[in-house]
Amino acid sequence: MLRSSFQHFPQIVAAEEGINASAGRVLASEGAFDLQLEQKTQTRAAGYYDGTVIDSKVVKPLPDFNTRLYGGYRIADGAFPVYEDEYQTNGGGEFKVGAIFSLLKDRDIDERRHALRDSRLALSQSELEARLVQLSVQHRAMRGYLGWLAAGRALEVHRDLLTLAETRQAGLVSRVEDGDLAAVYLNENQQYILKRKGRLTEGERLLRERANRLALYLRDDEGRPRIVEGASMPEGWPELGEVPADGMDATIAAALAVRPELGLKDADIERARNDLALGQNALKPRVDLNLEAARDAGGGSITREDTDAIVRLELSIPLERRQGRGKVAESRAKMAQLTLERQLASDRIAVEIRNLSNDLLAAEQFVTLATEEVAQATLLARAEAERFANGASDFFLVNLREEAAADARLR
Repeated sequence: MLRSSFQHFPQIVAAEEGINASAGRVLASEGAFDLQLEQKTQTRAAGYYDGTVIDSKVVKPLPDFNTRLYGGYRIADGAFPVYEDEYQTNGGGEFKVGAIFSLLKDRDIDERRHALRDSRLALSQSELEARLVQLSVQHRAMRGYLGWLAAGRALEVHRDLLTLAETRQAGLVSRVEDGDLAAVYLNENQQYILKRKGRLTEGERLLRERANRLALYLRDDEGRPRIVEGASMPEGWPELGEVPADGMDATIAAALAVRPELGLKDADIERARNDLALGQNALKPRVDLNLEAARDAGGGSITREDTDAIVRLELSIPLERRQGRGKVAESRAKMAQLTLERQLASDRIAVEIRNLSNDLLAAEQFVTLATEEVAQATLLARAEAERFANGASDFFLVNLREEAAADARLR
């Protein structure tokens, strides 16, 4: 039943699709580092000069130091004015390779890496949310199964109680016919029969209702709900395990280490920390280093025959920096808020586990007492029935003992 709901319950399947959607967002974020082909073409459509230049390059972004590796080819044809002489190439064009590194701003994080980290954290949250859904569904499935099982056990009690009354009715008929008993006892016992039939009918209705609810979680191989029949009810109760009364601190610590709710809070805190890093990055000046090597091929000017080694340094300093300061303040407040929320969630889980342990221990004691009560009530009911058969007991007391025993079995 648990396996069936885990594999086919729509809410769990939908949560798995949520993971796939988050994985798609991660893939899209990784696309910011995909290889790119860039090309620029410039030509003079009119005027004295007719120069045309085609500049193509392949760019590969890398995460570390916001690195951009590139390799390209440029070729020019026609005449250019002297102030555009840098466009000129020899006959075979110019080949170049280079790299750009961010030394301060964008060195450790930028918009692309922020988006990638955030999407990966969102993916981990989707997995944790799916785990929460799975646990919730499995919990409801187990409660549904135990409710169905309890309704079946209760129905057995009502059926046994009715059987006692119907069996007694046959004996009462014989005694009345023999003149050993007043006929009013037949009417009174018939009243008990009708009352117990009513309880049996209600028990059957409840069992069907519980079976219908259980069908939400018990599904066939195609995912369709499957209604269980009362004949398929197992003999005993499932083994539910034990929670030790001692060592509670270790139990709580083990639970806190794996609870998805805390994992979700941790991911939220990490996402806020990611936002903080991006805000701090916006406060830094930009210092980009560009290293490039270029060489022309083919015939042309002697000034373009050697390999050029070029070093460029780009500097940009934010002066007011309000955007960065605002982002830093927002992120720090968000982290403080989430940290407090996580502490509260952790405290609630600890209290929840202690209460569950307390409830389970009390339930075990209750079951022990109820079991003893069943034994005593059953003994009294049998003894009272024998006394009535021997004419030494009251008919009302016999039924009272039988129903007390039945109530103890139900508890």
